Amino acid sequence: MIKGDRSTFVRKSRVWSGVILFFYAFTHLLNHSVNILSIEAGDYVNENYFDLLWKNIVGTVLLYGSFVLHIFLGFYAVGTRKSFKMTAKEWTQIIFPILALLLLLQHVGAIAMATKIFDVDINYTLLISLMIAEPAEVAAGTILFSLMTIFIWVHGAIGINTLLTFNMKSYSKYKSYFYLIFYGVPILGVFGFWAALKEQSFIAYAKALQGDESFIFSIIMEAIPQEAQPTIMAIEPLVMNNYPLIVLALIVIAIANVLRARFFGRIKIHYSNEKIVSVSKGTSVLEASRIAGIPHQSVCGGKARCTTCRIHVISHDGDLPVPTALEANAIERAGLESDVRLACQLKPTKDLTIIPLVNPENSLEGSTNRRALSGKEQETVVLFIDLRDFTKLSEKKLPYDVVYILNKYYSVCGKIIEEQGGRLDKFIGDGIMAIFDSSSDANENCRNAVKSGVQISKDMKSLNNEMKVDFSEEIRFGMGIHSGDAIVGLMGYGKTFTETVVGDNVNVASRLEELSKNYKAELVLSKYVAEKANLNLKEFKRDTVKIRGRKGDLDILSIADAASISVA
Repeated sequence: MIKGDRSTFVRKSRVWSGVILFFYAFTHLLNHSVNILSIEAGDYVNENYFDLLWKNIVGTVLLYGSFVLHIFLGFYAVGTRKSFKMTAKEWTQIIFPILALLLLLQHVGAIAMATKIFDVDINYTLLISLMIAEPAEVAAGTILFSLMTIFIWVHGAIGINTLLTFNMKSYSKYKSYFYLIFYGVPILGVFGFWAALKEQSFIAYAKALQGDESFIFSIIMEAIPQEAQPTIMAIEPLVMNNYPLIVLALIVIAIANVLRARFFGRIKIHYSNEKIVSVSKGTSVLEASRIAGIPHQSVCGGKARCTTCRIHVISHDGDLPVPTALEANAIERAGLESDVRLACQLKPTKDLTIIPLVNPENSLEGSTNRRALSGKEQETVVLFIDLRDFTKLSEKKLPYDVVYILNKYYSVCGKIIEEQGGRLDKFIGDGIMAIFDSSSDANENCRNAVKSGVQISKDMKSLNNEMKVDFSEEIRFGMGIHSGDAIVGLMGYGKTFTETVVGDNVNVASRLEELSKNYKAELVLSKYVAEKANLNLKEFKRDTVKIRGRKGDLDILSIADAASISVA
């Protein structure tokens, strides 16, 4: 294996072992949820589906191999850290699995011992019976199980969400479905566990009233051979006595590594602001920045999935370490120059001078703002509105009258847009650009944009009646709507920042608004938006046009009176 790719291999191994474990947790909790119907149903799914998936040679090797590998690599990552300065999410990813393992190791150890050595048939009836065999432990066991589920699932969900955010281009389109899984599955799983516990407790109570007080113990004795019980029962004290010592040793190693990196430096990193940081070899530039308390942006948390930590290497003593596969891929994807490196991946072995290229102070408040630097791609609906011949009209009016009319127009449009879940992006002279992306459902965003156009048409008629009385004028306008993938993020400079969108859909929506003049229409929208909004296409005039700056033709719809559109 190439030395420079060792960290890439380690990271990918940790990621993919984590993905396998998350999938196991997903199927396991789904199986738990079936207990809401009955324990019998849960046992049926467990025996016929869950066991089929995981209790074969491939599934067993993948599961236990991933489990051991993920724990080892996780401990390795913690033990080799050079700084404890981390985000809340990074701390969560460390603390939650450490806490979960205290309970999980007991559970996994006992299950593995019982099934692989003593050939015990593990099912929900047996597991729940083991819990309620000691009534005093039921409440504590329930709380601990719920906490274990939360710790494991949160750790896994954060990892999967981060992985998909930075590696799946269309993730934003399906994010709502993933969030349904992230929140729904653990809730159903925990409720299924509670339901099974309640059902089996009622059965045991009913049996006791009938004089069968040994019902629960008979299930346990029948399922677990007597000779196996001492061995299985020894798992808990073994974990409880040794695991805290392992964690303590890990903490000591991590602290020693951090201190070594901080106080026993062998190389110096010179920053453009004349700050010099002395660190040990093997310390990444990002870790060096954190050690010294130098603000350094890193949206992805140092996983080479974004490029916000990028630096320009001004000079260096000797050759720089070869970029890892992860770093090389990120640099290529972003189209960066050869002297630009990722601070999270570059671990210099000699002195060097650098300039961080993304200013972490570039925010509205003058402090690090993640949203300002973490653009995302998602489908966004854009609405453009523009007044017709307003320049000529304004030439006839006093400045006060012009401002008054414009503010009335802005007020009408702005209020409607906000009521429909849109947000005003910018005012361009007498034009308005609005964005609709509040819902994860693209269809709903399209409907909201069209509803805004319909209501604006209605309310502008009322405004025109008012204008005729006060100014003997009528305000005419045109609108354009289109939807498509766009980059969304905080953009600007200094103290002037706004969350806006950049993309082809913005250009198209603007062009459609311009076309409304040619079609003598109040609204021109793409056929795509109309279909997403579930409009009656027969209400519109149809055409196919060529949009300047865009490849291919676009099917569009126009209508003279937008107020007449029927939209659910």
